[in-house]
Amino acid sequence: MDTTTRRRAPDDTRAEIIEKALEVAAELGASGFTLDAVAARTTVSKGALLHHFPSKIALLEGMIDHLGEMHTDGILAEAARDPEPYGRNARAYLRATVIEPVTPQDVSIGRVVMAACAIEPALALRWRGWIDRVKVDDPSDPVGADDALMLRLLADGLWVSDMFGIHDVSADQRQALLSLLTPGHPITANEA
Repeated sequence: MDTTTRRRAPDDTRAEIIEKALEVAAELGASGFTLDAVAARTTVSKGALLHHFPSKIALLEGMIDHLGEMHTDGILAEAARDPEPYGRNARAYLRATVIEPVTPQDVSIGRVVMAACAIEPALALRWRGWIDRVKVDDPSDPVGADDALMLRLLADGLWVSDMFGIHDVSADQRQALLSLLTPGHPITANEA
């Protein structure tokens, strides 16, 4: 009889824990997001969870890194499809926010992340680090930099509105907003 145990790769275990943490955040929100709730959904013990993420903050850091990577990868892929290099990352940031349908699970996860960032400033800085990665190629001239900032602030405002149900923004309204602010419009085109 083979008595050796097969060990999982640490990266696989971390990925499973983060996946289950996102499920807990999506289903239970900030008030139900606990290490016990996450451990109950994984195939690992709470001790193994704590080995990989020694605190709730550490787990939230892992979630922010996972979400940040997904978000920035999506923005950079969207930017790569934009034929006009001037301001493409800012336009992609807006398009990624406007085009993506927001699900109730997205809202719940977003609220957990926002609450965590509000409570723990280091988490907000961590999220900012991910966002800074997609600002590298923004225009450096004053007008272009202001336009890029405006597009990002519009996208962030829409995201916050989605998270808290402040405004009901229909798919048609989203498309109209996108048409107004994407390439060819004076706000986003390089007129230099």
